[in-house]
Amino acid sequence: MKDFEEIKRLWLNQSTEPVSSIDEIFVRINEQKKNYTSKLLTQTIAVAIALLFILTVWLTATFITWTSHLSMVIVICCLIYYCRIQVADYLKINKTAFLFKRPDEYISYLKDYKKSRFKLNTKTYQIYVILIGISLFLFAIEMYYILPFLLLLVYIILSIGWIVLCQLFFMKQYNKREGERLEEIINYLERISQQFL
Repeated sequence: MKDFEEIKRLWLNQSTEPVSSIDEIFVRINEQKKNYTSKLLTQTIAVAIALLFILTVWLTATFITWTSHLSMVIVICCLIYYCRIQVADYLKINKTAFLFKRPDEYISYLKDYKKSRFKLNTKTYQIYVILIGISLFLFAIEMYYILPFLLLLVYIILSIGWIVLCQLFFMKQYNKREGERLEEIINYLERISQQFL
């Protein structure tokens, strides 16, 4: 009898979502999409600012070694690539034509988009980290000629620490949050499409 009471209590506590009007659905989906796209746009602007800063440093600073120039080229190429990906993803996720034509196609589209973002945030990110690591190493050659040994050691330790911190903590958290945002939109659309079947 105790088990029956627990099941009954769980049944009563389970929330049921009322069927929403189509306008409410679109407002909520657009709100979730707007939050996600504003995050993408903020990241793109931050990367563009970093790109301009690196370009300015490269064009105005005087470097002793050719490795510093190569280091700057690598970083600039990485930032341009990342910026291009972010802009393309911003435009992709902002497409609402699918939503108004066939919601099931839009759900499928979002699932594919989520997979492509996961690939970007894992495999492509690994290549990005390797290139940034190479760039930092090449720049360390320049630092060898202009910094005292202790400051060079601090530069190397901070560079390695930053890469490890990004790799083990920041990227995992970012990937998790981004996946949750996209999953929330997908789940909501799937629940809604079930209501209208």
